[in-house]
Amino acid sequence: MTGVAVVTGGARNLGRAIVLALARGGYDVVINAHTDAEGAEKVAAEAREIGVEAVCALADVASADQVRGLFATADELGPLRVLVNNAAIRTHVPAYNVTADDWESARRVTLDGAMHCVFEALPRLRSGGGGAIVSIIGGNALRGDPHRFHVSAAKYGLVGMTKGLAAACAADRITVNAVSPSNMEPGPGAAEQEVQRRRDAVAATVAFLTSPGGVDVTGQLIEVGSER
Repeated sequence: MTGVAVVTGGARNLGRAIVLALARGGYDVVINAHTDAEGAEKVAAEAREIGVEAVCALADVASADQVRGLFATADELGPLRVLVNNAAIRTHVPAYNVTADDWESARRVTLDGAMHCVFEALPRLRSGGGGAIVSIIGGNALRGDPHRFHVSAAKYGLVGMTKGLAAACAADRITVNAVSPSNMEPGPGAAEQEVQRRRDAVAATVAFLTSPGGVDVTGQLIEVGSER
């Protein structure tokens, strides 16, 4: 399967690892960031070194209008085959201090942003004969985090979205899955190599789900990570 992959929040950290894993799988990539043009361009340059086309697209995924522009950029590269919903707000706020504004910010980027991207991606994937949607969850959402319950709520919305879309889109050969890093922060003093290993493990799972080998996997929530 070749074509274009859109990765939101793709300018650094896990997003960067996912972009490069998809590039190694042969996808041309659109690296979305909200404002980090420099970071997105660095990742694009790395992807081009692998041998694929790569472009940056600054857009706030919370804005439906800006998301339309993001996918117009993707159309210029070729047919869309993959959407990875990685953009998120992950603010730390003690539970008793969370405000409506905190919730609104987390929901608008994490859940509404993913929905805006899905609305744009679905007709493109359907008309193109299929493809893959992968949403990134997080260990804090699955096990609970006393400083991120609002983030967990938004992330769990992505799980429901994944399950519903997988059932709705199977006949159109569109797979829809969620991948959750178990623990991306191994602790104070952890070697950067260990942090990167964990990111690469998550990215490899995303790459599998978007490869020919993953065409029969849909509607799954896959947790990736270890405490070794």
